[in-house]
Amino acid sequence: MRAELKPPPLVPAARAIDRTDRAYQQIREAILTMALQPGQQLQENGLAEWLGTSRTPVREALRRLQAEGLIDRFSARGAVVAQVSIDDVENAYLVLEVLEALASRLAAERISDDGAARLRHLIGRMRDAAAAGALDTWTKVDGEFHDAIREYGANPKLSQVATITYSTIERVRSTYLRDGSESDRLARAAADHAELGEAIAARDSARAEALTRQLFAKARVDNVRLLRHWVEPLRRSF
Repeated sequence: MRAELKPPPLVPAARAIDRTDRAYQQIREAILTMALQPGQQLQENGLAEWLGTSRTPVREALRRLQAEGLIDRFSARGAVVAQVSIDDVENAYLVLEVLEALASRLAAERISDDGAARLRHLIGRMRDAAAAGALDTWTKVDGEFHDAIREYGANPKLSQVATITYSTIERVRSTYLRDGSESDRLARAAADHAELGEAIAARDSARAEALTRQLFAKARVDNVRLLRHWVEPLRRSF
């Protein structure tokens, strides 16, 4: 008789991966929400104590965050949260304008009926959030909307580059919406996204591409102008 196969001893390794993923997600969220400030020094021991884990998953998480550009320096002496210059933000928006426009064109060419229905559902949620003035909810659905477009575009390399690039603007992307007349800006942003979603659902690839470029070009101009007004009198990076 053949001996009974037993599962390989991978449980400890799997747990280590889980701890690394958890450390990565928690540190990343703290950086994106500015709980960990640009330029702030990070020590593995302090982070491990904060997360209730060992230094090994923290070290691996910091390596991943460095590859994304969220950690500026990483060595045995510790790490530093990356500074983000205004030029970095502007350049990232320029890249995303091209990437997301391509994603929209591909999505319009490849989307299914179910996918079109999902986009329309997300549009409805964005409109509801805008009507309620719920910025955090609107921002979350906005992320889901663009994630869905890249998913239907079905270009993994595009999605990979976009994910890395978003790390540069994540800390400032809702700055413009939070400034001034929030509900009106949310309503106009929701209308712009609805127009884009309908173009993709209608399989109008040329219009979808053009609308996406307009959307990200406007976001770039609005956010960079506001950041220059807030930041430049004090310092070049934040």
